[in-house]
This record gives sequence, C-alpha cells and structure tokens, in this order.
Amino acid sequence: MIEISRYILAIVVAQTHLWPKGQDWTGQIAVVAFYTLSGYLMTRVLNTRYGFTWGGTGRFVLNRILRLWPAYFAIMALTLLALQFLPLWNFFFLIRLPTTPADIVTNALVLGQVTFDFRQWLPLAKPLVTSWSLSIEICCYLLLALYFARSSARLCVFIVLGVVGMTLSTAWCVVSADPAAYGPYCFQQRYGVIQAGFVPFACGGLFYFHKKLIAAWLKARWWLVVGMLSAGMLLMLLGPKLSATIGPFLGIPLACLLLTAAPEIKATPVQDFFGRASYHVFIAHMPIAAILVTGLRFTANSLAVFVVTLAMALMLSGVLVPMEWRINGIRRQIAPAAKD
Repeated sequence: MIEISRYILAIVVAQTHLWPKGQDWTGQIAVVAFYTLSGYLMTRVLNTRYGFTWGGTGRFVLNRILRLWPAYFAIMALTLLALQFLPLWNFFFLIRLPTTPADIVTNALVLGQVTFDFRQWLPLAKPLVTSWSLSIEICCYLLLALYFARSSARLCVFIVLGVVGMTLSTAWCVVSADPAAYGPYCFQQRYGVIQAGFVPFACGGLFYFHKKLIAAWLKARWWLVVGMLSAGMLLMLLGPKLSATIGPFLGIPLACLLLTAAPEIKATPVQDFFGRASYHVFIAHMPIAAILVTGLRFTANSLAVFVVTLAMALMLSGVLVPMEWRINGIRRQIAPAAKD
C-alpha cells in the first residue's frame, strides 16, 4: 500500500505542475507526505539493517546512491539531449543546460541544489526541476544516518532544529529587501529550503519508534483524524494565509494515516514497480511536459499534457524499473542481513 500511495502522491505533484486547477497546495502536501514516508522508511532500515557504525553508514550511503542515481542520470541524459534540439526553458526557466561550475556540480551530486535560503539556489540550472526536493531528501538521509535516526530523543532534536531553522529563514525573508520573492507569507523559506525536510523526516522516524502506540491511537480515532484532515484541506481554499503557512505540513498526518493502514507484508512485483515508478514520475514529469509543449506543440497547463506525460513516464519506468531490479542484486550484496 505504501508503494501505491507513493505513486498516487507523485501523480498529485505532477497534476499541480502540469494541469493546475488554481490550487498548488495539494502538491505541497504530497511532497511533505513523501518526506514523512521517507523518514519512516530510512529510520527503519537504519535501525534494523545498517546500524550506525561507520561501515554500516557507508553501506547505507552506497545503497542510496545505487537506488537513486541510475534513474536520475538516465532521465538527466535524456533531458540534456532534448535541450540540444528544443527550447525547453520556454516551458520552465530552470530547464536549461548546466553551464557554470555550480550548475554542473549540483546537478551531478544533487546535493547543493537547495540551501538554507530559497533565493540562493534559485539561479542554478535544474533540468529536472523537482530535483531540488530530491536534494532535501538526500540531505535528510545523511543526517538521519549520521546522528538523528538512533533514537526518539535525537529525532525530537531534529524537529526542534527544523522549527528553529524555518523560523530564522522566515525572519530573514521578512527583513529582506524583497520579501515577495519568497512567496506569500515567506512560504518558500519553509518549503524550498533544506530545513523544510527536518520536521517531516523526524516525524516519520518517530512513527517508526512508536508505531504501535501511534497506530493504535489513530485506529481508535480514525474518523476524527480523517475528518480533521479533510477539514484542514478544505480550509486551504480560504487563501494563502493557511495554505502558505501550515498547509504543506498536513502531509505529516496524511502519511501517518497511510502508514497505519499499510499492512506489514512484502510488496508484490506490481506494487514494487509502481513504487519505483513514483520516483520516475516525480523527477521526469517536468522535462517530459516541456518536450510535449515545445516540441510537439501541446497546450501548456492542459489535461492532455498531464495525461500524456503520465503515460510517457510509465513507459520510461518500463525501461528503468527492470534496470533497477538488476541493480538490486548488487544492493542486496552490500546490505547486511536484517536484525529482525
């Protein structure tokens, strides 16, 4: 169920970008839900499989590289090839050839695409666009592995650091020369920055440590939690005062509900396929849509672009997922046996 949920969340993100219906907060909630799910999964695998020795951390990092970079580089290569023939930047200004050293390094490493201030990274070329969010994820993976995933207490510190970091970056926005550049209510200083991932990742980790207690509480009051979550999403329609402040963090309880409902069973090959395809949809939908609009003259912000992009991303996954399954053989040799 987690794998299918991830695919649906990726579709929600793609919809807000490619077929916007006047509200983009649904995609932002989906991104924070992704972070929370990742926090749970990474905390679990660190505690049950890799541990926190230098050797275990090294194996964890190597397996994350093997999991994320092959598809990332494949999609990047296709995008860079398309940029040789099509003005993809006319669809979205960040989809352009990396030319400066900072462009090249940050797109190769992924890390560095996001900093503590939104406007610092905005000038960098990002051919895949949403790779900035992947940069936040990888940064949080490293922080969990190096320190925070070891205990509930450390994850609580991670939350505090996230809250303090977002408070400081918001304050910086308020006193800046151009607060409007950060979005309404300095939104991007709590969303498009490294510290934006700390709270949801830590909450996902806390769910791992206290799963029985949290899941029992949610199951006993699921109707109340679902009702409050639905009411919160409806309140987002009132405008940016809520959608640009607390809105994205509704992804945290949403992810906790998904984790509570997910059975503790191994994913089937079909479920695993769509779980992996969610990553491809997330990082490929913007360049695919740019090709459709600039090369095939599709109408931007249309249902046709959205549907055809999803179809093409699924076909791309038909090639990438078998590649990832083969790489998984190497990853299994690197990963130690699970502790439980």
